[in-house]
Amino acid sequence: MNIVENEICIRTLIDDDFPLMLKWLTDERVLEFYGGRDKKYTLESLKKHYTEPWEDEVFRVIIEYNNVPIGYGQIYKMYDELYTDYHYPKTDEIVYGMDQFIGEPNYWSKGIGTRYIKLIFEFLKKERNANAVILDPHKNNPRAIRAYQKSGFRIIEDLPEHELHEGKKEDCYLMEYRYDDETIMGRIIEINARSEKIFNKLKDEK
Repeated sequence: MNIVENEICIRTLIDDDFPLMLKWLTDERVLEFYGGRDKKYTLESLKKHYTEPWEDEVFRVIIEYNNVPIGYGQIYKMYDELYTDYHYPKTDEIVYGMDQFIGEPNYWSKGIGTRYIKLIFEFLKKERNANAVILDPHKNNPRAIRAYQKSGFRIIEDLPEHELHEGKKEDCYLMEYRYDDETIMGRIIEINARSEKIFNKLKDEK
């Protein structure tokens, strides 16, 4: 994968990225929300974890801002076990999951994550004809939840004691972005614009 838009580049994870990944995933500020501060990664364990085979299609990517690597993301096609874990109905729809982190705290709260998600939405629609994208943030991470809602995700399910994090089963939300919601909203905007034109025309005729 290689997506470039203005300052943001999303590219495939390569072997040379692992020393930087190790830096990020030994930073307690990052681990508090991604992985857990009880994780003890080494370069070898990171390589093994982030290169292991996936059940279905997966994209492992590095997020760059102004040519500086600042974060990691993975986008994966849903498979049977995940449908069960998420209590998500399996249909003929094409559904992807995603998770990501910004590994450089100086780049937090700058809207970069929102822009990254938008680019992934566009890629999945254009290249994979996706119907929906889901993710599962911890309930105790309101900053991430707000960012996801701003990107168009909505909460559709409670996932109690869903993920083991720092020795405790954390409650999560299942959040979903649907491309048909985007279509419906576009149609509403179009209808409202047409109605306004008709109203203004009638007003002028009077």
